[in-house]
Amino acid sequence: MQNSISRSIISTTMEIPKHVVIGKLIGRRGRKIKPIEKGTGTHILITTEDNLRQIEIRINRDVKDKNENISPGERINEAICQVDKLIEDIEMRNRRKDIEKEGKNGRISDNRNQQHATPRNHKNNDPKEKRKRPKRRVPHTTQNEKIKSLDSCNSPAQQKNK
Repeated sequence: MQNSISRSIISTTMEIPKHVVIGKLIGRRGRKIKPIEKGTGTHILITTEDNLRQIEIRINRDVKDKNENISPGERINEAICQVDKLIEDIEMRNRRKDIEKEGKNGRISDNRNQQHATPRNHKNNDPKEKRKRPKRRVPHTTQNEKIKSLDSCNSPAQQKNK
């Protein structure tokens, strides 16, 4: 985390963990970041260039704060705390989803250890496999029908010989 002061612009940068999805951090149309910006009087800029994933938090000079007694450093620290809480919330949701996936794919053995195996009642129903091998319907024919169809295919010369 870096702090810099130049010409009365105060800003700080912090790295975003690689396992955090940026879209979930921002929210649809900025629904998660905008309230933090408005509440703290800061401007939050998220950059994702190459391997660099970071959040830059600056003081928003355009917004007149209700409490002008709060120092710019305190406003930035408040924004950092709220962004950290947001990242922790996203991480917790990711962990919860991973645990739910493990619960669906695993079963508890007799000694209460978690085993990663398919459940006993799980059928291997893969729709792609069904599409690959469609069931062909073969018309049911009896032996007499086969003989009749063969007789009709014989030429008239062969029928005279019989």
